[in-house]
Amino acid sequence: MKKTDWRARKMAIAGAGKTGESLLRFALARGADCSLWDTRATLDAQAWRERYPGVQIHFGDWPEDAFLPYEHVLCSPGLSPLTPALAAARRAGIPLWGDIELFAQEAQGPVIAITGSNGKSTVTTLVGEMARAAGMQVAVGGNLGTPALELLLQEGGTEPELYVLELSSFQLEYCESLRPRAATILNISADHLDWHGDFARYVAAKWRIARCMGAGDTLVLPGQDAELQRLPSEFSTQVTVRRFGPGAAGEIVDGQIVIDGKVLLPVNELRIPGRHNQENALAATLLARAAGIPQAAIRQALQNFTGLPHRLQWVATADGVDYFDDSKGTNLGASLRAIEALSGPLVLILGGDAKGADLEPLTAACVGQRGAVLLGNSEEELARILAGKLPIRRTGRSGMAECVRQAAALARPGDQVLLSPACASLDMFQDYHDRGQQFAAAVHALAGASHA
Repeated sequence: MKKTDWRARKMAIAGAGKTGESLLRFALARGADCSLWDTRATLDAQAWRERYPGVQIHFGDWPEDAFLPYEHVLCSPGLSPLTPALAAARRAGIPLWGDIELFAQEAQGPVIAITGSNGKSTVTTLVGEMARAAGMQVAVGGNLGTPALELLLQEGGTEPELYVLELSSFQLEYCESLRPRAATILNISADHLDWHGDFARYVAAKWRIARCMGAGDTLVLPGQDAELQRLPSEFSTQVTVRRFGPGAAGEIVDGQIVIDGKVLLPVNELRIPGRHNQENALAATLLARAAGIPQAAIRQALQNFTGLPHRLQWVATADGVDYFDDSKGTNLGASLRAIEALSGPLVLILGGDAKGADLEPLTAACVGQRGAVLLGNSEEELARILAGKLPIRRTGRSGMAECVRQAAALARPGDQVLLSPACASLDMFQDYHDRGQQFAAAVHALAGASHA
């Protein structure tokens, strides 16, 4: 790992949350002259001054010219570049960097980078497990688990043989120089439009994962995603593009995972359900092969991987009804994949913060299902688009336990209840983990009562 020298550089850190504080510590350790900014006037400025002597603290409203005196602005990923002060800095030519950009400037080892609207965490974890099965020293993190900057070892440490990073569109927006050995954009569906401003900007942020790739690097893309058929014109033509899907380098043929025309293993040996997870397995395999991971290790990881929490996770059976937690289904594309993966009939639990996305495409997937239980900020919109398509129960903000009660009332023995909200959780819950945990608790209470 190399360590940059920022002595006497004037740097603003935008955001005083967990990532913002890690950015501050990172910059201070490299000698920067730092100021910390946050829009929340309620934060304890004096406590921050005592913790970081010499750092200027600015808590409260940001004037539009707030960052113009600085050489760089280090941005927490939750802050949109459309924020007036950040937009003004970018117009003035001041670099806006995030934690992945700082990681890219110092990490020496090869990187596998994963983004996409859905499936990022599953593929990131799978590739990490493939590397471990091969006996490699691997560091896995980014938007999943350990923040990227914490993966960089202290002075005197040994750098991992491989970094595997999950990257969000927020992180990629503030990244300029990352050059992965292999990278993927798994899929594109409308998400975070409130943050990016529109769909085109969201797609452009995803493409940033490959902007510095060139000869010797491998970009893994789906074969049938309309937004990912053609590389942006400014990208290197020397990057190797590998695709997954029907007729591509990685495909499913007669129930077999086939890579470059050779069978890797039968699909029924995967322990994660759904066609979308077959696609995740294909993408992870192509990435692992690009990193030189042996086929035996790839096969072992695929056979052993049981999935991640809150991703189409079976919770319990109550009164002959199976309950599935897909709380990580925070956008339309994820929920459509989850609905497709289950055999039904389904009672769907839908709603939350739609983040500016159009939920109309849910309609076709809901026709013929047993019913839908609606909650949160998007309840009104969902009730409108689903009216007359299936039985609906509205719960407003009464909580997850009420959603489960209403779902149980709609379901019949042999049905499946699926929590896959197609929306973010922050309108009613701490995060998608909290939403999923509350769902599981309510289901277990119901299952316990049914056996009492």
